[in-house]
Amino acid sequence: MTELPQNPTKYTCMPSVVHRWVLLAAMSFILGLALLDETVVSLALPTISEEFGMTLTQAHWVVNSYLLMFAALVALGGKLADLVNINYLILSGMIIFGLASLACGFAPNGGFLVAARVVQGIGAAIMFPLPIVAILRIFPPERRGFALGVFGSIATIFLSSGPLVSGYFTSYFSWRWIFWINPPFVLIVCLVIAFAPLRGRIAHGQDKSLSEYSFDWLGIITLLVGLFFFVLAIMQAPEWGWTSRDIVLSFVVGVSALAIFLWNELHKKAPLIQVRFFKEPSFAVAAFVVFQAQYSKIAMFIFGALYFQDKLGFAPFFAGLALMSAVVMNAATAGLSGVCVDKFGVRTPAMWGLLVLSSSTLWLTAFISQDNYWLLLPALLAWGAAMPLLFLPSMKSSVDSVELTKKGQASGVMITSQMLGGTIGMSVSSSIFLFTDSYEYVFGTAAAVTLLCYLLSFMYFGKGAGALNSEKQS
Repeated sequence: MTELPQNPTKYTCMPSVVHRWVLLAAMSFILGLALLDETVVSLALPTISEEFGMTLTQAHWVVNSYLLMFAALVALGGKLADLVNINYLILSGMIIFGLASLACGFAPNGGFLVAARVVQGIGAAIMFPLPIVAILRIFPPERRGFALGVFGSIATIFLSSGPLVSGYFTSYFSWRWIFWINPPFVLIVCLVIAFAPLRGRIAHGQDKSLSEYSFDWLGIITLLVGLFFFVLAIMQAPEWGWTSRDIVLSFVVGVSALAIFLWNELHKKAPLIQVRFFKEPSFAVAAFVVFQAQYSKIAMFIFGALYFQDKLGFAPFFAGLALMSAVVMNAATAGLSGVCVDKFGVRTPAMWGLLVLSSSTLWLTAFISQDNYWLLLPALLAWGAAMPLLFLPSMKSSVDSVELTKKGQASGVMITSQMLGGTIGMSVSSSIFLFTDSYEYVFGTAAAVTLLCYLLSFMYFGKGAGALNSEKQS
């Protein structure tokens, strides 16, 4: 991923103020669409599975096919942002995403829908790293904080509206509209880039050309193959049997491919993912924090949505309203996370966030069998309030724990860790639910992961040498 320019004046063709803010709006739409499509499917899954005659596992692939491709390829998207004209990347990623969204909406069967979601995930992986890269290039250092705050707020609106949008269209129109709402935003972004593109060094980034760069093809292939077979084994085991030949073979292939991936990354001069960062305990724990936060988010949005429809009998729209209690608090406290980090450092807000998140998930585990929404409401509100206290401190802690020239790479590793939390969380939660038919076990497992993260964070979070040096310098 792109480093913050130490000498912004050498970035020629800096855009005008108006051009800058138009580009910021377009970049916010890009991130918002990628976040929206992580969870917008959640409330439509029962309707989709009923229409296409899909089993619950098959329906869950509608979610995880997107998350899997997103996680496997987002690091490649970050690498490309340093090497290819960012205008071309934005246009290609958005066009892939937009066409795949149209295909999802016109899907004639479940298999076609899953395949279209795979392509949608590829588009999302290409475009997801680009907004922050662009903002760091087009805004001077003294304006970046404010720009990133506006950017994050707009993206949060997209994320927050996911359950309501999904429930509304599923209840009153068709689930297909949750995909058809994407192309208009895609068109807006493409028009902005076509008529007001980034120019000069701002568009091209590093001086090194694509032909001079050696891609880590072995890393890309082994990560994709390893994740696919590992996720396949976890998700399909309840249906195929844990000791069946196909499941055992999938585990063997997945673990072997991931082992080759790790070996390759440790020995590659320019690896896809800089796994050496994990030797620093504070970095490893920060990555685990965003991993478990995304795990918890997927469990909440997918299985919380299913619970409200399955056990409480809510229509999709009212299930979306029920989930909004968590999402609204998420949006309400997002702005406070930066203030807390500035005032207290990274450790205090992260520890409080983990404590509240684990407590709220344990509350859900204890009382979800009562099938009483009002009894669950305090936990939903607390869960939403805790989430923003995890992501920003973790991102800052991770980049503070590495040297200046590697901060861009550290950001790329953290984004990959976050996306892995989503696909692994979906796989594990789906497998647990199919095996136990119990929401208590789904949320109980999520709570256990958060408690483990709290324990490790208590020992290591924000205590790395790099982080300490950074704090002294500041």
